[in-house]
Amino acid sequence: MEIAIQDLQYICELIYKAHKIPVYYVNQFGEIVYEFSSRDLGNHPYYSQFKEQISVYTYEDNPKDFPIFFSNSNLNFFFVNLIKTNLFLGTIILGPTLESEISVEMISKIMDAFNGNLNKRKLIEYYHSIPIIGSQQFLSISLLVYYLIYHKKLDKTMVIQNNEALSLDMIEIENLDLELSKGRSNFIFHSNLSYERVLLEYVKNGRIDKLKDIFDYSIVGEAELGLLSKRNRLRSEKNLMITGIALVCRAAIEGGLYDETAFTLSDFYIQQLEELESLNAILKLTEEAIMDFTKRVHQLNEEKYSPTITACQHYIYDHLYDDITLDHLAKMSRLSPNYLSSVFKKEVGIPISEYIQRQRIEESKKLLQLTNYSISDIGTSLNFNDQSYFIKIFKKYTGLTPKQFKSNLFSEHKST
Repeated sequence: MEIAIQDLQYICELIYKAHKIPVYYVNQFGEIVYEFSSRDLGNHPYYSQFKEQISVYTYEDNPKDFPIFFSNSNLNFFFVNLIKTNLFLGTIILGPTLESEISVEMISKIMDAFNGNLNKRKLIEYYHSIPIIGSQQFLSISLLVYYLIYHKKLDKTMVIQNNEALSLDMIEIENLDLELSKGRSNFIFHSNLSYERVLLEYVKNGRIDKLKDIFDYSIVGEAELGLLSKRNRLRSEKNLMITGIALVCRAAIEGGLYDETAFTLSDFYIQQLEELESLNAILKLTEEAIMDFTKRVHQLNEEKYSPTITACQHYIYDHLYDDITLDHLAKMSRLSPNYLSSVFKKEVGIPISEYIQRQRIEESKKLLQLTNYSISDIGTSLNFNDQSYFIKIFKKYTGLTPKQFKSNLFSEHKST
């Protein structure tokens, strides 16, 4: 890096005066050292609440050597990492800007996303105090800032392509269904849900439609990130997101998600978080986890049954590798076997025995897809009497034998 740290304040101030865009220097610890912004914007309550959040987008263990763009709540930003002899010294951040004036419809959408818990007049004032800069001009400014720091020219197309590659670099969640299967087959059970109350209503009620708006406008309003580990920003964010996933897990269970599914999902996403090395990736994964929990609750709400039948379905789901009997389900439900069979078929539309078979076949499909277990081992583990019976039932519900199903998966994988 050609520029000295002591020159950063001067550079940041010049950039602000030339373009009237808020400019910050955030050091390697995530602390805002220098800030230049208009008085109207700087004094606004919504602006002060989101300032601490924007640095989250900039922290990376492996900082990139080009301007990086991000958006939230229709607000645009970019940052340039400061690297000198392989040392990360922080970032310069520019933003927020708008590409065009905020519309009345967009203000209403933001208000709706937060259930009206924002002051509409202050929200409009906030957006009106943000500079309007077109995307091409904003890109040119990013190249100028980079040149001021490194005295190196960058190609616009290269910067755009590199940013597009970053946006596609999503966290791949592999074999999540396999984790769920392992949890059931290996009898890995968690403690029962405590009666802790949570306020995550969208998750609890499966409101996928509302959840997206919350993600889109999360930087506006009163949700500060805070710090649980002041010495390490990455560790701090992981701690916060782990706590968040735990709360979401419990909200989903309150919404009807199977306990074991919810806890297995929670463990899985927390393990994935621990492997990540950038705050932006942590935020993306957390959003994905929240959306996953909410979608599952939504799906359950689409298939709402009585508490008795739901309890039976939960038990069946958690004990697919066990010997499930009608007598045991009836005893658990405190109903006679004949009455439980009648109620189950009336609500679900199929007999209990067929429901169990269908669930076991769905489980076997995941195992065929995600493991190298033999067909006979899969059938035996899922309590089918013998291999021929397993093949017969598998074909009944899928139209294919297990071998044909696995061959099709191999062919599809090979073609992609």
